[in-house]
Amino acid sequence: MNMKIKYLSHPQHEILALGMILMGLILIFNDDYFFWPPFMISFLNDDLVGGVFVVDGILLLKWALSASGKIYANRNLLIMTAGLLAFEATAEFSHGFIAHKPHMLIAGVAETVILLFVFSIIGKTKKHNY
Repeated sequence: MNMKIKYLSHPQHEILALGMILMGLILIFNDDYFFWPPFMISFLNDDLVGGVFVVDGILLLKWALSASGKIYANRNLLIMTAGLLAFEATAEFSHGFIAHKPHMLIAGVAETVILLFVFSIIGKTKKHNY
């Protein structure tokens, strides 16, 4: 008897969801994460910004574990994830450049790599319900 149990239907989405949730939690629990540009500090360090990352991650995970797997929801979630990662990568590069902190530049590179990973997922997903 060949019984194959399918644990992860969409492992890339699940890994990405976990990463987005963790990034969001870091942003929620660190109220001094962003320090530039000065006029945006209070807005960027608001828990709402981290909350958006957490909600995106939860929705991605919900989609990945759902039986329906609606294509439009997947596309919209991945586009939202790409936007959040582009924002975060830009912020890391800006902070690293302004503060002369190489570890922030490395974080920007890592987030850019994750963004490219998301673009790869977007390129491989179905575009229509044929």
